[in-house]
Amino acid sequence: MKFLDEYRDAEAVGRIIDKIQQAVTKPWVLMEVCGGQTHSIIRYGLDQLLPDDVTLVHGPGCPVCVTPLHVIDRALVLAGRPDVILASYGDMLRVPGSAVSAPDTSLPYDLFEVKSRGGDVRSVYSPLDAVALA
Repeated sequence: MKFLDEYRDAEAVGRIIDKIQQAVTKPWVLMEVCGGQTHSIIRYGLDQLLPDDVTLVHGPGCPVCVTPLHVIDRALVLAGRPDVILASYGDMLRVPGSAVSAPDTSLPYDLFEVKSRGGDVRSVYSPLDAVALA
């Protein structure tokens, strides 16, 4: 299966680990910021394959995982205002607010819905993109 079998190729993994070992000439500290990344790294034992000089630090979690529901609801309301441009990372645009559990609410389902209703919702790739937008 395309893009599945390639990741199960032990020889390919070995070649990549060899390249990492050659590149690591001093201690590295890498932070994965998403729980999904952490889960995959540990589940497949990738942390055990890395050189001793590579330390993995489990980060704070990605915005999708750690943003409280009330903050998402506030963003949905703000994004619907005509005087507001709401900038967000793309993966946050499809995170549902409380309308998913209370469908009778007037809140939109997610930021994509706000955008479809005319809200000025923009996807950014970094905080600097948001600064440039401002």
